[in-house]
Amino acid sequence: MSVRTYVVACMMVFLSACAVTPPFPEEMLHDVNRSLLPEQAVKENAKDVVVMWGGVIVNATNTPEHTDFSVLFYPLDASQRPDREQSAKSRFIVRYPGYLETMVYAPGREITVLGTLQGTEEGKIGDAPYRFPVLKADRIHLWSLGDDSRVRFGVGVGIGVHM
Repeated sequence: MSVRTYVVACMMVFLSACAVTPPFPEEMLHDVNRSLLPEQAVKENAKDVVVMWGGVIVNATNTPEHTDFSVLFYPLDASQRPDREQSAKSRFIVRYPGYLETMVYAPGREITVLGTLQGTEEGKIGDAPYRFPVLKADRIHLWSLGDDSRVRFGVGVGIGVHM
């Protein structure tokens, strides 16, 4: 085997090991409106539209009927994970019909949600009024802590000073 063939084979193995399987298989997504963003859903008061959105949990509350999450929206990357390198422009509410532990689904955690829009709700961010699109969750994927599956390469020199 030539050196070039060996290098190419090693790179293919490395890159395939870095590939992330999306949490929702493509066959589940045939009804998903991939172009509707939360701010558009508010303007259009969209209902009964299936979307897949993601972001970072801002807060979570339990009621007797459901668990609500306020989520800071980020566009999804190719692995369906919120891409925090993009700018966040809006928020949405995830409504899960049932109980989820808010210490697990805690502020700062990344989630990807597949569900149906239920319209909008008036709320507040701090003291400012805000109109949130409400997404009834059919499926929620909570991303693992420290599981940053994005591949990053870097070369550099580090210098440490100890005193």
